[in-house]
Amino acid sequence: MTASPVHVDVHILQNYPYSNLNRDRWGRPKQAQYGGSTRSRTSSQHESRTRRGAVETATGIVALRTRHVPELVADTLTRRGWNEEIALAAGRMMIPAAQITGLGLNDAGTTNALLFLPDTAIDALADVADAHKAAITKAKAAADKDEKAAKTSRGRGKKPAAGEASDTADTDADTEDEQAASAVFATLAEHAKDAIPPADVRTILATRNASIAAFGRMLANEPGSEVRGASHTAHALTTHQVEPELDFYDAIDDVQHTHGAAHLGEQHYSSGVYYAYNSLNIPLLLTNLDQDWDDVVQEIVRAYLRAAALEPQPAKATSTAPFTLPHLLYIAVRTDRPVSLVGAFETPVPATEDGYLPESIHRLDAHAAAVHEFLGTSGLAAHAHAGLTDAKLPALGERIHPVDDLVDWTLTQIGKALA
Repeated sequence: MTASPVHVDVHILQNYPYSNLNRDRWGRPKQAQYGGSTRSRTSSQHESRTRRGAVETATGIVALRTRHVPELVADTLTRRGWNEEIALAAGRMMIPAAQITGLGLNDAGTTNALLFLPDTAIDALADVADAHKAAITKAKAAADKDEKAAKTSRGRGKKPAAGEASDTADTDADTEDEQAASAVFATLAEHAKDAIPPADVRTILATRNASIAAFGRMLANEPGSEVRGASHTAHALTTHQVEPELDFYDAIDDVQHTHGAAHLGEQHYSSGVYYAYNSLNIPLLLTNLDQDWDDVVQEIVRAYLRAAALEPQPAKATSTAPFTLPHLLYIAVRTDRPVSLVGAFETPVPATEDGYLPESIHRLDAHAAAVHEFLGTSGLAAHAHAGLTDAKLPALGERIHPVDDLVDWTLTQIGKALA
């Protein structure tokens, strides 16, 4: 297989009704300024999270983004017959045992940073614990002894006399509990260094699967675990100006039958035609997985393309059911570089009696034609489109229906470009 560039660009125009696809900190639809006008927006993080879940469901290849690795390892060890207290200590020793600067446990006993690991990593860490069970048990006993001595020392501090309790007593107690927890974890961390080989844990933290290969991972101060994601996702923007609307609502108490509402509230919504853009770097995906195109990589790309086109937006789905389909799906296989077509909408599409979709589709086709003229078509290995429109779109390649046929066609074109 060639190492030359092969990028799969996915462009989508999709009409969403009254909904709140992605909320900001105040619960309102996220917005962006583009072309001097306010647009509704869904963040790239939101788009990637939805797509990753769909890809993992379709392929069965799962990665966990979590702070709860210590307790997951402890639960696994408990199921294997370990004493619960020692299992929990073992789980909490794993992360500090790796000796990665800045990575440790917080006061709740979870990691102080989100880890992104294959789901198989939990069993792998439990295997490390099994291999060093005697050393971990000894380290736990030594940590308990040290903590008992430290607690005795802390108890010698001056205590407030009767009647001297202050208004901050509860706060002080919470602070003392947090400090005590930190002290326990620090003691475990010190003894973990002698019980668990750092390289064993680091190797597992650096493992990857197809989900991590596609969406990437970064762990500060541990470059060996970093994975440059093959998927690139833009923030989706409406093609036109949008002003969110305020919805006032009330709720009636079904038991207490009285006039008026038992609850009053307000929520923000918007509607519009969104342009979404994603690009998948195929050679990078192959490199990340150390595999050939004919292996699991094809399965991942198929699931990725289907998810980009068909996965419903989950946000506030119960109260808005925004389960629309893309009005237009355009896929381009490029051998030069990825190319977004968002510039088609820098000037916001105006409202017409026909809505925003017809002009948005026309703009995308016209902008694609301008890009083809500017770059030439030597880097455009193949392109085609599908959707709910029968409009003639000469700059978007042939029309291929249904969506699964377009996905199969895309996989064939990728194979040709790689050959």
